[in-house]
Amino acid sequence: MNDGRKVYFQVIEYIKELVRTEQVEHGGRLPSERELMETLGLSRNSIREALRTLENMGIIESRQGKGNFLVNNMGQSLSSVFSALLLMKESSYLEVSQMRHAMELQAFFMAADRIGLQEQQEFERIIHQMRHPDPAKKNQADHQFHQMLIRCSGNRLLQIVMDALAEVCREEIAMVRADSARDDEERWLSLHEKIYRCLIAGDLKNGMRAIMEHYAWIDRGLQEIEDGGR
Repeated sequence: MNDGRKVYFQVIEYIKELVRTEQVEHGGRLPSERELMETLGLSRNSIREALRTLENMGIIESRQGKGNFLVNNMGQSLSSVFSALLLMKESSYLEVSQMRHAMELQAFFMAADRIGLQEQQEFERIIHQMRHPDPAKKNQADHQFHQMLIRCSGNRLLQIVMDALAEVCREEIAMVRADSARDDEERWLSLHEKIYRCLIAGDLKNGMRAIMEHYAWIDRGLQEIEDGGR
């Protein structure tokens, strides 16, 4: 009997080879189960188990009646992993925020050399939306601001991980903002504006300081929520 772990690696290595030799590209259809069985010399059950594992990881997507396709849904898988860690109390929302903080500082540093006119226009639109009276639209704009900052870094891996982290703590951050006084709302907006202005000016020191202040504010709120739940 084939070792399940070895089967998984055989299938993933074969898919990597198909991509490397340009036989399959992102979004493309993978060989059928029968083709994989014949090529790799594995049983149908072994192939199906390996494909199921890859789908759970977000690497492939099974479409009824059409086959398996190479995709990138790994951000969703990471969100599930982080959510499970929180559920089992192996981590906390404060730790998630601290990790986002560290990643965003690095992204800011990288984005300062890459931001272009189109990205600046998008930031302006998002900041304008932050002044919307509807709290839900403000929260959405907040989420988009941080997504945009990471995107400007040009690092796809940072984007995937940051999106996954943001997804698991979005409701908690909204709670922090909902509990804020009006003065804090103004400070929240001014910090985002400062981060953006420093980014386009290449002012790394003050921009990173604004990011640190922003996350210190978020972390205090998350700590209060965590303490209140004990």
